[in-house]
Amino acid sequence: MNVSSTSGTSTAYTPPVSTTQESQNQFLQLLVTQIQNQNPLDPMSNQEFTAQLTQFSMLEQLETMNANMVQDMAYSQSLNNTMMLDLVGKTASVAGDGVEVSDGVVASNRLEVAGNGVARINVKNEAGEVVASYVESVSAGWNQINWNGKLTNGDHAEDGSYTLEVSVEDAAGNDLNHQLYATGMVQSIRFENNLAVLSVNGREYYASEIAEVGL
Repeated sequence: MNVSSTSGTSTAYTPPVSTTQESQNQFLQLLVTQIQNQNPLDPMSNQEFTAQLTQFSMLEQLETMNANMVQDMAYSQSLNNTMMLDLVGKTASVAGDGVEVSDGVVASNRLEVAGNGVARINVKNEAGEVVASYVESVSAGWNQINWNGKLTNGDHAEDGSYTLEVSVEDAAGNDLNHQLYATGMVQSIRFENNLAVLSVNGREYYASEIAEVGL
């Protein structure tokens, strides 16, 4: 840090004036000016004087309330961010079709389905090519549909990012509403514009995208 020397007459420090205090000073100056310049033959009535004081008092209270609200919001945001740190190391399910293979280990996936049926899953590589397909029986609610990491030719998938393409039908062949989730450990968390961003399986998600958190 560079500190420049000063010389000459020193100036006494004047503390900054708050917005509320500044408003008070302005109001009092205007009020004094109004009283000094009023018509002696038609002076300002007590009722008018009281009304102006009441208006200023209300303005002061609103400014105080606003300052308290801002302070409370900042405290709540800080508390929320602190609680978010507890998610690191826990398992989270986020809406998404991604599945990662790392050191030969395949991340798990879950599927939420509207009813009982059969899920047909295609696994695609980063080039969008289908490298594996499998079928899972599913029931209404949450289901594990984990890929075993085997390719169509029987080889084990190389480390990397893959995506799942899922369709679900009931016994009558009708499409069932469903939502696919990627599941993995929360590896880290960062804050962006006061929003928590979590890293799960090497991908980042906003905390609002987290559907479920486990141990």
